[in-house]
Amino acid sequence: MKTEILKISTPDDAASIQKAAQLLDEGSFVAFPTETVYGIGCKVKKDALERLDEVKGRQLGKHYTLHIGSYEQLAKYVPSMGTRAWKLVQNALPGPVTIVFEPDDHMLKQAEKNLSKDVFELLYADGTLGVRYPANPVACAILSQAKSPIFAPSANPADQEPAKTAKQVLDYFDGQIDAVVDAPDFGCTYKQSSAVVKIGKKGIQVLREGAVSAEQIREWSTVRILFVCTGNTCRSPMAEGFCRKYFSDILGCQVDELDDLGYKIDSAGIAAVEGIPASEHAVEVCHKQQIDLTSHRSRPLTLQDIDQSDLIFTMSRSHRADIVQALPLASKKCFMLDPKGDIQDPIGLGIDVYRTCFRQISENIIEKRGEIL
Repeated sequence: MKTEILKISTPDDAASIQKAAQLLDEGSFVAFPTETVYGIGCKVKKDALERLDEVKGRQLGKHYTLHIGSYEQLAKYVPSMGTRAWKLVQNALPGPVTIVFEPDDHMLKQAEKNLSKDVFELLYADGTLGVRYPANPVACAILSQAKSPIFAPSANPADQEPAKTAKQVLDYFDGQIDAVVDAPDFGCTYKQSSAVVKIGKKGIQVLREGAVSAEQIREWSTVRILFVCTGNTCRSPMAEGFCRKYFSDILGCQVDELDDLGYKIDSAGIAAVEGIPASEHAVEVCHKQQIDLTSHRSRPLTLQDIDQSDLIFTMSRSHRADIVQALPLASKKCFMLDPKGDIQDPIGLGIDVYRTCFRQISENIIEKRGEIL
């Protein structure tokens, strides 16, 4: 076999891009650059993968990572995901991060409808799916043109350093693969492997640091939830307290461990005065539910709060209107906690009103569990 060199000077080089994609669809091996290292593109097909194992000298049946060139492709293979996963995807992709999805039964059934039986079984062979969306325009152009799903492990024999140039690929695999893309203006800028992150039942786990640090991954995947009322002494502190306890119970952790697991839950008031304790009745009602509000101190809502929050839940229509007026872009992430109507302000009223208020708040947070988690 003679390994063909495909010279590509621009992602708009339609003929060469199309040829690389066509070769992949035909089952040929095509090495192409990502922003980290070169990968050997291979169609997701059983006999092609067996040959790829032989070429790389890898243990037979080892799982490979799916490579995509667009968010539209991602939706085909990962049709649903939680808030934290989606936030990580938006921040990290395209980029030097491999995300390993550990789907639940619902997502697996959705994905199965989009794929043929043999492709589905190969992609989810061990119950997970690794996905890489490289920030390299040539790689993305080829992957977007390919009609077949493509695996692309690093271009190196087992126990050797991954290739970072077309020449290094040829040094390893000349005569063993069908083609190599030579795109010197769109090469491997990071020159190190991608970070690997797993999203599943245990939350988000950094399996390997690479071009992106574990600290950056955690920052990218942290979900910030904000509850807003007027004075931040009654409704929003009760909502914050209940949400923190409810989530910690679901995730099997202590309340003070939520931040480490990627959930920052806070509250503020549209017209709050700094440093006022939670109202006596709010403290009492929450205490009955093993929620401690004694250390809470009110704080006014800021533009930074609005901008940095991923989900904002307000106690009334007027609260939401004030937030959207202050920052119009917040309209897509700001919602009334109870979509059916306002949650009554209990300030100055009896404890029975506080109990009713707490019940309305807790029921609506429970209903939103799926969309938040």
